[in-house]
Amino acid sequence: MRKRPVQQRSRDMVATLLDAAARVIVERGLDNLTTNHVAEAAGVSIGSLYQYFDDKDALVEALLQRHAAELLAVVDGRLRALIDADARDITRGILEAVFEVVENDPCRRELTRHWDRLRTRSTFRALEQHMTEACRVYLLRHHEQYQVENLPAALFVAINSLHYTVAYYLSLESPVLQRSEIIGALADMLGAYLQAGAKKKAARRRPSSPRVQRF
Repeated sequence: MRKRPVQQRSRDMVATLLDAAARVIVERGLDNLTTNHVAEAAGVSIGSLYQYFDDKDALVEALLQRHAAELLAVVDGRLRALIDADARDITRGILEAVFEVVENDPCRRELTRHWDRLRTRSTFRALEQHMTEACRVYLLRHHEQYQVENLPAALFVAINSLHYTVAYYLSLESPVLQRSEIIGALADMLGAYLQAGAKKKAARRRPSSPRVQRF
């Protein structure tokens, strides 16, 4: 973003431009998005748009960041509601919320369809950091059940596996699997992964049987 909105008037202008960009994406598709179309849809001059955004890519990046913030708010709400559930159930509940948020919004669906060629690095990084902290809080609450040996590594693998699998699935125009199958498989995978780590750690701490000397 070229100009950071500080005053309320500037923040309102940015919100208006992003709302207009979302409408244009829904109406024309991401490939046909232009700054002229956005300015026209927002009812402002192209010069006003360029005060805040260098080009259409900057607009899309800001739109992605806004969608990510809204998505994380939904995830946080589902996490609080399911904080005492086991790993499979809480993963299933969060993924169901994520799919609902994306699939019920045409703009989010279009952006997700092209996620692999957009400026998604910073957005994915923000999602990863937020989810890492949320999962860390959950695992600390359930530390007796999931005694993960290397928590940073486990969280990195688990969270990025979920992120990229969901993003890739949502980008498919005609997926061969149902949404429920993807959610169920990911929930089972994460639950089994955490339980396997806990069993491995417990086995290492279990005292070995004394050797019996033979005469």
